Amino acid sequence: MLIRTHPYMTVLYSTREATLHDLPKFSGTVVKDLYQYVADLDLLVCGPQYWFYHGVDGKPTVAGGLPQILGAQKFTLEVLIPVQGKIPTAVLPFFKRLPAFRCLSSRYEGPWEGIGAEYQRMLQYISDNGLKLNGIYAESFLHIDFDDPANQITEILIGINE
Repeated sequence: MLIRTHPYMTVLYSTREATLHDLPKFSGTVVKDLYQYVADLDLLVCGPQYWFYHGVDGKPTVAGGLPQILGAQKFTLEVLIPVQGKIPTAVLPFFKRLPAFRCLSSRYEGPWEGIGAEYQRMLQYISDNGLKLNGIYAESFLHIDFDDPANQITEILIGINE
């Protein structure tokens, strides 16, 4: 785990209302659509895809002490692709500059079904060290392997106050 400041980035994004159970259906469709827009607009992809989970407070759920995102709670999902290039004004509403933010980050390797334990470990670290959550929960997908999920690499980002 590492406390760091994640740099700002310009992103192409898509927003959806979701629950944990909805996430698999977005991994294929939304991401493919975003990459198609990047290609059509002749932009440069500048990093991995990010998923931001808004409306999650990090408090334990009744079942298991995991973050609420791991329950049936509805939240807002933003799928983002960092980009550079000339962005046409007609599509500006689909782009934004994500500001830099301070976070606790951790690299998780393995199938996503086991990621909850890493969130739990991170939230315990935050509690043990008196850090304050700022409401940012995100994941960047460094390597995705649907054929062998044990090969997947995900960076978890939990926002903390300065």
